Amino acid sequence: MGNCRRALQMIMEELGDVDKAIEFAKEQDDAELWEDLISYSIDKPRRSPPCLLLISYSNPVAFITGLLNNIGTHVDPILLIHRIKEGMEIPNLRDSLVKILQDYNLQILLREGCKKILVADSLSLLQKMHRTQMRGVRVDDENICESCHGTILPSDMAQPFSVVVFHCRHMFHKECLPSSGTIPAHQFCNICSAKKRGPGSGIMDMKK
Repeated sequence: MGNCRRALQMIMEELGDVDKAIEFAKEQDDAELWEDLISYSIDKPRRSPPCLLLISYSNPVAFITGLLNNIGTHVDPILLIHRIKEGMEIPNLRDSLVKILQDYNLQILLREGCKKILVADSLSLLQKMHRTQMRGVRVDDENICESCHGTILPSDMAQPFSVVVFHCRHMFHKECLPSSGTIPAHQFCNICSAKKRGPGSGIMDMKK
């Protein structure tokens, strides 16, 4: 962070180039750098920078105007506007404020568009998950218990048995599921939980 602040200070004091300073702050995307840039634009010394080609930015008003025209989508412009000293004349202030409002409205439109897309995608995925979970699960002699790897169904179907089937399609003998304290073991699929794929919920507790 110290090197970035030093680099920003060199751009502002030695070059006096507000455009480069703003571009640098955008690249770093650091709130403290923006705060330094705003503070410098307000308290900038009224001396000419060494670089005569960039002498147009040798006064604080030019820095403030440059910031007003460029920070709207990166930093809350109110932070800068509240710190403008009373009585300070800002050239083309109206145009700068109009641009800030336009940038803000554009941000709102983009966020609303993204929100609609996210809601539509979430609803579509929820409906897909619901359809998947509502499907029946076939359990036969070919299925195995994911814990003991024995056949999921007993050879003698006349004997009582208990099987847990998850939405992820993993199957276990109920007695093969580990106990998890106060949470019933059949609420979560051990395999999916271990792989961090998100636990499946028990959809069927077959007993006989």
